[in-house]
Amino acid sequence: MQILITGALGVNGASVLRNLCARNVRPVVFENRIDLSLVRDLVGQLEVVQGDINDLAALIRALQKHRIQRLIHMAALMPPATEADPYKGFAVNGLGTVNVLEAACIAGVERVVFTSSVSFYGRVTEPEHLHPIYKPVTEEHHPNPNSVYDVTKVASEVMGLSYARTYGIGFVALRFANMYGPGKLARHGRVSLQSKILESALAGTPVRLPQGSEQKADMIYVDDVAEGIVLATITDELKHSAYNICTGRGETIVEFADAVKAAIPGADIEVGPGLDFFEYGSPGGYYLMDPTRAREDLGFEARFSLTEGVRAYVDAMQRLQLQPLSHSGTSAPS
Repeated sequence: MQILITGALGVNGASVLRNLCARNVRPVVFENRIDLSLVRDLVGQLEVVQGDINDLAALIRALQKHRIQRLIHMAALMPPATEADPYKGFAVNGLGTVNVLEAACIAGVERVVFTSSVSFYGRVTEPEHLHPIYKPVTEEHHPNPNSVYDVTKVASEVMGLSYARTYGIGFVALRFANMYGPGKLARHGRVSLQSKILESALAGTPVRLPQGSEQKADMIYVDDVAEGIVLATITDELKHSAYNICTGRGETIVEFADAVKAAIPGADIEVGPGLDFFEYGSPGGYYLMDPTRAREDLGFEARFSLTEGVRAYVDAMQRLQLQPLSHSGTSAPS
């Protein structure tokens, strides 16, 4: 199977590449910025094409040249860049997805796998999904976007379905829970609270969160996310156009901190009482997702507990020779 991945050298992409290479699949990487720091162990196993997703002609050439059958679209801008420049945010994340879909149709690609996000749901308002009940959100839950980034995920999914209806191309969107993994802090910045906690501990820097010890969230390790992406790519027949890729478990940031303390002796982490460790200012950003559909259709099951995910993260930092980013007095993103 010939697979091309946009944004493949990013945090999620690196784990997807590693997963595919372990299956003896040599994917094509389509990237606008060639940074191999997260895939040092895969150099020589990858076909890398430098290009931009907003260059339709370059996308078509790459897809046709390599006779691509499945396309994983991961390239995107993250907050706060999307919020600081809404025009650019939508041009890259929204119109970029349309370019990918158009190129895929022209080149005869069988399926586009779009890496969406929990951000598709945006702010959830129904009390049964929030603290303290946490009834998991299914794929049928309506979107309620609260940011430019949220809007681009919703728009991309809707356009994917439109292309599927109009041209018959396969399309599936994967909505990830709150993901953590090596490289996220450097690449995704302030939306990487778990990475800030872990890497500050590696650097010997104390972490102080003013609030949030009682708040639960669905936290998933990047290698589990990668497994979900790969399964959605290689599975022959998909019954649905959207899947939650999540653990389905509600865990607190204190439990994450305890896993960090177990893996990194001397880690100094304190979390204040109450809810809202991200300091969103509202409860609607904290809810669990239901993994039932992905389990039944894809055979997906999150394998990493918090303890196992943190240990794998630390091991990967050492294996890839990544330096931890220290954040003295770490505070949560807004």
